[in-house]
Amino acid sequence: MPFDLAHLMPHISALADYYADHVLPGRDIRVREASSLLQRTRQEEMRAVTQGPSPRVLAFPWEEPGEAYRLPAPVTAYRVVASDGSDIDPDPHQPIPYALIHLALAGLAYEPPHSWVDHRVRFRFRAEDMQLALPDAEPVEVDRLVVDTLRAYEELAVLWEAVAGLAPDASGRPALALMDGIILWQHRGERQEAFGDRMLADSVRVLTRFKQAGIPLASFDITPHREVVRTLMALACPDPERSNCAACAGRPAACQALQGLEDRDLFGFLPAGARSAVFQAVYHGKTSWRLPEEVRGQDPRLAFFYLHTGMQLARVEFPLWVRDAGLLDVVHGIVLDQCRPRRSEQPGYPVSLTLAHQEAILTTGDRQAIAWMVEESLARRQVYVAPSAKAQMKSR
Repeated sequence: MPFDLAHLMPHISALADYYADHVLPGRDIRVREASSLLQRTRQEEMRAVTQGPSPRVLAFPWEEPGEAYRLPAPVTAYRVVASDGSDIDPDPHQPIPYALIHLALAGLAYEPPHSWVDHRVRFRFRAEDMQLALPDAEPVEVDRLVVDTLRAYEELAVLWEAVAGLAPDASGRPALALMDGIILWQHRGERQEAFGDRMLADSVRVLTRFKQAGIPLASFDITPHREVVRTLMALACPDPERSNCAACAGRPAACQALQGLEDRDLFGFLPAGARSAVFQAVYHGKTSWRLPEEVRGQDPRLAFFYLHTGMQLARVEFPLWVRDAGLLDVVHGIVLDQCRPRRSEQPGYPVSLTLAHQEAILTTGDRQAIAWMVEESLARRQVYVAPSAKAQMKSR
């Protein structure tokens, strides 16, 4: 019997009631209050609260947090390289395990214009590919989480290879390496901690190469973050070490206004094209996602600002050395130019990332074709394998 959508309607109706009755009423007022609070908060106040113990990741401001920062001049002549990837996880219901990572690179240049795309494929099927050997640790079985981690690392690694291979530019145009989402992927598998540490260490080493070459790297992220919100809450909280806001009976009004908001809610005062102050995420506790000891001396000190692209507020993340090297306006200008309506296919989203995504994506048809090609290639060699009964039911 197929899924009955009618049975879901009461739950969907309850969802709508919940948001209409409990979440959205008064939210606009709280957003305005929270944004006003940020604009009144001085850099020294936020810095002070980030130096104390806290159970949360906070935001250390490198500039005045309530200011809007505009570009001194548009950046229109530049080169940008973007990467993206997609993957096929090992299917436990198939008798022949394999994993595929498809990576795409998109390069664009302006004044004069030029474009190119490139593809890389990582195909795992051998025993040593599907069970990774680690020194002083149990072998790691390649599953969905491991593939996600490998893909994130490969997106960074091939991006470095691409920008390192750029020909010298006679006109001196700046170059930018651009990613989607976050720069350092944190592997979340507790049973695979050694593998996660290895991949994180390898990623930090790649970031070090960008710094040595003086080529800025940035990521464009539209997912929710709350470091700035948490910092304002820590300022308002009489007990900054408190870890459970829900258990607090006497929350100050400022905390109540900030509860449930996201960082981008705070920056509605930014005019189109402007960025927020630069913040650095800081944490003084011990966490499972800390940098491995072997690369802590190469900490990239990831920082971020919020950018009003003209269509939306996005978070742009980058290693702090980019700011120290005087390349902040380059990152700001290139990302903004990539998002402008006449440049971008999807206004408000970088056109280079759009192109990389379109080149990298594996459609449902692609995935079915790959599965068929594996089956057909085995059959040509007189190897006939049948998927499990459950896999056959899922394919119907």
